[in-house]
Amino acid sequence: MNEVTKWFSNDIYLWTDDRDFSDMGEILRYACTKDRVNAVLSEFDNIVLKEINYYPAGTYEEAEKTRLDNIQAFYEVRMEQKVAKNHTARLRVYLPVNWNHCFMGIAGAGTNTEVDWFSAVRFNVISWPMALKNGYAAGVTDNDTAIRLDCSWGFDENGNLEWDHIDSWAFTAIHEMTVCAKKIVEAVYLEKIKASYMHGTSGGAREVMTEALLFPKDYDGLWADAPPIDHVNLTFTCVWAAVVEANEKHVVALSKYKKARDIAIHDPVLRYLPYNSKDAFWRKFINDLYGLETEDGPITRKDIQVMVKTWDGPVLKNGKRITYGFGPTIRQWPLPTGNPMYGYFQRKPDGRYGLMPIAEQYIRWTVGDPGFDIHSCSYEQFSQIYYESHRKLDRYSFNQKDLTAFAANGGKLIITQGTGDCVLPYEMMMDYYMEVFDYFPSEKMLNKTLRLYMPELAGHSILDWSGPAVSIADGMRALVAWVEGKEEPDKLPTMRYDFAAEKVIESSEVKLYSQWTFRKNMMKLISDNKKRL
Repeated sequence: MNEVTKWFSNDIYLWTDDRDFSDMGEILRYACTKDRVNAVLSEFDNIVLKEINYYPAGTYEEAEKTRLDNIQAFYEVRMEQKVAKNHTARLRVYLPVNWNHCFMGIAGAGTNTEVDWFSAVRFNVISWPMALKNGYAAGVTDNDTAIRLDCSWGFDENGNLEWDHIDSWAFTAIHEMTVCAKKIVEAVYLEKIKASYMHGTSGGAREVMTEALLFPKDYDGLWADAPPIDHVNLTFTCVWAAVVEANEKHVVALSKYKKARDIAIHDPVLRYLPYNSKDAFWRKFINDLYGLETEDGPITRKDIQVMVKTWDGPVLKNGKRITYGFGPTIRQWPLPTGNPMYGYFQRKPDGRYGLMPIAEQYIRWTVGDPGFDIHSCSYEQFSQIYYESHRKLDRYSFNQKDLTAFAANGGKLIITQGTGDCVLPYEMMMDYYMEVFDYFPSEKMLNKTLRLYMPELAGHSILDWSGPAVSIADGMRALVAWVEGKEEPDKLPTMRYDFAAEKVIESSEVKLYSQWTFRKNMMKLISDNKKRL
């Protein structure tokens, strides 16, 4: 068995019991036909059937993909989905012979609307082989954006933005896939789906949130792990470190940020206290950094000035703060042998900071230039681009907050957001939760539909570094129990996992987030530690 496939049988990715699956082989042989599928597709003027394939249990291979060695028997329905004037997507439905009677919509990551199956090994996300392993029929569309992290696909070959293609990514492709796939599933299994689910992480979590907010009847249970809400403002947080360094013309050695984080996360107050450089505890922390020795020499006043400006987050030329930054407790660099994807304090070969590709491309969408370099951006130009981005891209902010239609439909939504997330400042999620709450008569009523969990110091959709996070298996087990068993989850297990040793190295649990409990705990924490000031 290869190094990818084995993970689909690992406990961190298995949440069902195959003894509960039904053998649907005879029914699929009878009903999974072109005539029956085409009857469903007659309702869709932009989706056409290409082929239906059967794959026996064992090895599954596809060109330019990782071979799967332990796949269970399934049928695959391949279709083409016209998503924009110049773009046709691949839409597929996967039908396991041994079925659990439920449906799983497959979300993407970054600005992809699907993930390649190998990414599930370290990236905490459900791919279609994992859904099949757990007995789900699954649907997925690629929106013709390919499998990549950035969104350069928004430009055509002549450098012109294709807004219809961007719209399909933002709103319609996943919804159409869901509606079509569910109809096909019911047509070929000859029964109604018991429950439908979608899990997404990062950009995939944004798709999950869009489903809940704009298409509240699509899914019964949704799990959004680190959703990039307020997408436009978040873009400017994600490029801010590079803008500060370029304008201040001062390079702060990574060892100095590491020294600061080590102090902050071991402090009994600061590890829990949202960062605010004007807060007394954080002011003392900042002042105490001066002169501390690191492998690159002592931390200087200029170092501190740049570090604080970076931690504070993006500010316009007139002094107006845009949103939050990534404070001292946020790990902005990957482990030497770990997931290399995250961290804005990574250096490119030319010595400049690397950038989250999605944020960099959002900036390029704004200026209409696929080659624009944010590293050369002045503070004044940064402000101009910010205002222009809201004029052009507010439609893609993804900050809608009214979940009442989803609640009326009986939907259940879990959001997980680590307080060590290096892509989405967790304070943004706290504010978002408060704004969603405004649509409900009480927090108790909100929690009948939405449950937020904020694992301490957990990173961005990862299990192998930063603080313990919620595994796919534990999160899905709780969501299924909530949807199908009416068991309201007040807490979720968390873990930190060593993928090399293939074992859990730290475990804990995270309680349901409550704004009142959080405030009370912060007030007590501050009160108990005031003598330190």
